[in-house]
Amino acid sequence: MTDSRPIWWRATEAPPPAAWCDAFDALTTDELADHQGLGAGIYIARVRRRTGRGPTFSELFAEIFKDTPLHPEWPEDLTNSQRSAIRNSFRLHVAIQWKRRGWISWDPGVARSLRVGPTFRERSRARQAARAQ
Repeated sequence: MTDSRPIWWRATEAPPPAAWCDAFDALTTDELADHQGLGAGIYIARVRRRTGRGPTFSELFAEIFKDTPLHPEWPEDLTNSQRSAIRNSFRLHVAIQWKRRGWISWDPGVARSLRVGPTFRERSRARQAARAQ
């Protein structure tokens, strides 16, 4: 039997609310994924320039979504550990989409290894070259 729940919602047997699926799609589909991925890259570059190391995933998502909540309302019957597992998995799978698009990168299992990706670097170099002309 195939599990039809999204990979980021597997901490509970209940299916995810539509609002959660919509939020994931909004962060990972073409236009918004590039916009959010660019924002993630900008934040990561600033943190690395200031501290010499990357932010945590928690810090990244807190910064990107400081003005608007990242997640829709939680279903009432979830435990704290289920909420934590879902939140962490949701963030990771959003970040994986941004990584696939080249906006960000990191080393699995290495704390604070978030860094900008090749798409971000390419766009940054092109922007600097345009300014120099």
